Amino acid sequence: MSLSLVFAGERRGVFRLEGPTNGLLDQAAEHGWNVVVLDTSGVHDKDGFMAAVDDAFDLPAWFGRNWDALDECLRALDLDDPDGLLVLWQNWDSFAIADPDAFETAVAVFLDATVAWHDDETPGAVVLQGDGPETDLPTLTRGQH
Repeated sequence: MSLSLVFAGERRGVFRLEGPTNGLLDQAAEHGWNVVVLDTSGVHDKDGFMAAVDDAFDLPAWFGRNWDALDECLRALDLDDPDGLLVLWQNWDSFAIADPDAFETAVAVFLDATVAWHDDETPGAVVLQGDGPETDLPTLTRGQH
């Protein structure tokens, strides 16, 4: 699947990106999308993931660092200004390897969030950057379609 379909708002969800991400942030800006960089380097469990997400999204003080609270916070993001939201998830591989169940839950929460953003008329996607273990996630390419 092409990254251009994501930026056109025709596809939403959680994806792996094939190849380098050079120029991805510029491409997002050209389409009017905000970008949140989620870096989970050194994260090996749910607690570390929750801390990284809290930092990346600057979640409210009431965020309870559990899956339900994360789901609620991500669905409630103020998305009035951008034409879309791209979450660039860097260094996801160590988390996926160390705690595959928590990783799968995180992906499911992000998937639900992209549906909620779409329902609020803001397209969104979470893109896993870099190599990692096999997943069932669709792969994006930099091509046109």
